[in-house]
Amino acid sequence: MTLPVLEVSGLAKHYPVGSPWFHRGERSVVRAVDGISFSIAEGETFGLIGESGCGKTTTVKMLLGLEPSTAGRILFQGEEVQNADAATLRQYRAQIQTVFQDPYSSLSPRMRVEEIIAEPLITDGRLSAADRRDRVAELLEVVGLPKEAATRFPHEFSGGQRQRIAIARSLSQRPRLLILDEPVSALDVSIRAQVLNLLRDLQQRLGLSYLLISHDFDVVAHMCRRIAVMYLGRIVETGPTKIVRDRPSHPYSKALFSAVLAPDPDAVHRHIRLPGVPPSPIDPPSGCRFRTRCPLAQPLCAEVEPQLLAGAGGALAACHFTERIDSM
Repeated sequence: MTLPVLEVSGLAKHYPVGSPWFHRGERSVVRAVDGISFSIAEGETFGLIGESGCGKTTTVKMLLGLEPSTAGRILFQGEEVQNADAATLRQYRAQIQTVFQDPYSSLSPRMRVEEIIAEPLITDGRLSAADRRDRVAELLEVVGLPKEAATRFPHEFSGGQRQRIAIARSLSQRPRLLILDEPVSALDVSIRAQVLNLLRDLQQRLGLSYLLISHDFDVVAHMCRRIAVMYLGRIVETGPTKIVRDRPSHPYSKALFSAVLAPDPDAVHRHIRLPGVPPSPIDPPSGCRFRTRCPLAQPLCAEVEPQLLAGAGGALAACHFTERIDSM
């Protein structure tokens, strides 16, 4: 059996807030991420979606080693990351790269394109200057830019071209996994499909795995085989994208996807409006965290925290009343 490229188990990040002087020696914590688990197979695109503040960005920071985790494990190709030695960490950081949301701010305006793409190779120190130039030329060709682009500055390119440069930089050390953090949200609608198709082509050509973070459900549906829906630091539903989108088993997932416009303007479409706002992660509700906004909530929801159990079509949903989902 092939090991997942990335496996996350019980991952959590709690931030202490306030002073213990004012809390009788006990500080409150923000439960930004509170025990999530998922895996990404070789060559797979896995999507992580949810409202702002649900914990997606904090999850990415822990995966990149920018934030230490409070609990849980991160396994990359079967090896634990958090307690790894320096050599293993260097290899891990080379093998997991990020394409950020905004190509206008993620590329240094003071560096030429060849310097931007070669920067990780210079840090790595294993290639000569001539080999680095060859690698830059190869990567520019891979992302569909001319070799002459190497001598130019980022401001000389359009948004879509800048994102291609960012993708080339992320590929410089031949990674196994790319984290795509809203990779097309800052681009014009007319060129989003071009960048997404480039990413799919690169995945097939290079055998890459992707973790896609996005608010755009059309992008998720186009790119991802499986997705996970987050709410207030927890995964509330996960499974095949088409199943979770078309036959959700969790009330939050159903409300979330009801906000997506149907492709057929004549189709009957009902937008489910949830009351209130997400609770504070400092003091989340007891039991089910979604119960304060859920139209299906019962007393049991306040008493017992639901676990991820089998829902429709192979999906897993953390809800006590999945059989009532059609009544929403």
